[in-house]
Amino acid sequence: MVMSKTASTLARADVIILGAGIMGASIAFQLSRQSDRKIVIIDARPPVGGMSGRTFGQIRQHYSNELMVELSIRGFDTLDNWQQRVGVGDPGYIRMGYMLFVASNQIDALKRNIELGQSLGVDTRFVSPDEIQQIEPGITVNGLTGACYEPNGGYIDVTRMVLSWLIAAQGSGAQLLAPLAAKAITTESGKVTGVLTDQGAVTAPVVINATGAWGRDLLGALDLNVPMQNTRLDMTYIDTGQGSVIQSCVTDGVSNVVMRPHWGSMMLVAAYPPGPIPIDDPVGSVEGDAYEMHHERMRRAFKDRIPQLREFKVHSNVSGAYDVTPDFHPIVGWASGIEGLYLAMGFSGHGLKLSPGIGEAVAAMVLGREPPVDISALRYERFAQNDLMYLAYGPSARA
Repeated sequence: MVMSKTASTLARADVIILGAGIMGASIAFQLSRQSDRKIVIIDARPPVGGMSGRTFGQIRQHYSNELMVELSIRGFDTLDNWQQRVGVGDPGYIRMGYMLFVASNQIDALKRNIELGQSLGVDTRFVSPDEIQQIEPGITVNGLTGACYEPNGGYIDVTRMVLSWLIAAQGSGAQLLAPLAAKAITTESGKVTGVLTDQGAVTAPVVINATGAWGRDLLGALDLNVPMQNTRLDMTYIDTGQGSVIQSCVTDGVSNVVMRPHWGSMMLVAAYPPGPIPIDDPVGSVEGDAYEMHHERMRRAFKDRIPQLREFKVHSNVSGAYDVTPDFHPIVGWASGIEGLYLAMGFSGHGLKLSPGIGEAVAAMVLGREPPVDISALRYERFAQNDLMYLAYGPSARA
């Protein structure tokens, strides 16, 4: 889209970042720290008003690809050394352990991923059913063959993490414009010229699309087809009425449920449906019977795994979206055919632990420097080239 000559100019920048969530905030922090470029961050909602404020908060280092493990290692290093790496606020990182159960026909894949992590320095190991019950006495291990266990896995407070990065970025000169709705990415002669908003234009030769579940909305007019689908994720806070039943973040790949402790006797639970639930509005209202179906999936999962929780009390429900690509891995890199447009989207929930490393890499690439980690495997062109990322467990959010 060519910008109208009558559009008023709100600001001029060297780089515009679309999205003030966890990925946009990380990129903004790194760009503002590594350069004196004028950075403007635009978001239609207040910070953490999109998907970053509707996440499960679980972090891990168990992945099917070396790149994802390396990025998660950089992420955990930032969490462990936040004051030295960022110096503002904190990420609310709570180390509680991460455990993954898989079906018996996926045990070999599980062990393969554990060995991959160990080879790169991750503290991870295979645990037998007896060891599972030692770590989590409240879990029924009938039917389980084994699991992965990472003692450093756990939970982050996404709101604190995002706000800390944004404050640090603004302290280094970045400008946050929110709430301000972007209407179009403007171009001229195949080059980015800025962003048209509902209040005027912001000009810049580089635009980074880090809008998460809204990532595709501004790309259609540029004839850029991004293979990404928004899928709803329902989550429920329950009161167990009996204290903390589990101590770790647990992903049960057999019953397709993930759960973690919350405050006191509270737990947060997400039970995945048999198939994806596409959505148009990631923050739209959810019909009541959808939550009833979610609660029924939870009851079926608890029947076999934590039978003492079958009569749980619902405290509250929340829904978000995970933006899924064909290989359940993000798209990070320069857009084909549009000079100055950078894509950082499709993180499918993985952005929480990958965001520090992605922020470092994207900032380096935008500044024309060698990134600390080679992220070329996440390039947009891989889909057309049929060079997809490997999935040990098949297409799923476990990646």
